[in-house]
Amino acid sequence: MKHYAGLDLSMDSTQVCIVDENGGKVTSMKVESAPDQIACALNRVGDIERAVIESGRMSSAICHGLRALGVPVVCIDAGQADQSLKVLKANKTDPHDAAGLAQLARTGFYKEVHVKTAAAQACAASSRRAAISSKPGCGSTT
Repeated sequence: MKHYAGLDLSMDSTQVCIVDENGGKVTSMKVESAPDQIACALNRVGDIERAVIESGRMSSAICHGLRALGVPVVCIDAGQADQSLKVLKANKTDPHDAAGLAQLARTGFYKEVHVKTAAAQACAASSRRAAISSKPGCGSTT
């Protein structure tokens, strides 16, 4: 049987929800927000067909870390996911969000976003700093 996972990330912990191909909840748990801890939790139920996380400030590092560990993870647009999750549940909690994300993973009803590499993020940050420092009154001596 195929399994799908929803991962609701926060700084300290990640809520994990795993559903089967029929949408039934297999398990739900909270783990440390580290790729190895999340992968370990996912591996407890066997192979995962797809795991879904929302785009955000932590998603890049977690996404790349999970992919390096062989987890088939997809990063989805947070705005579209939020709209979809509003339809699926009445109140906003981490367990409900993770369950909703797992259902999105199962149905494929999401918009995937590109996750930049660490090198690309560093390059963009460097470009932003250079642009800011070159503006008059922003630390420029010209």
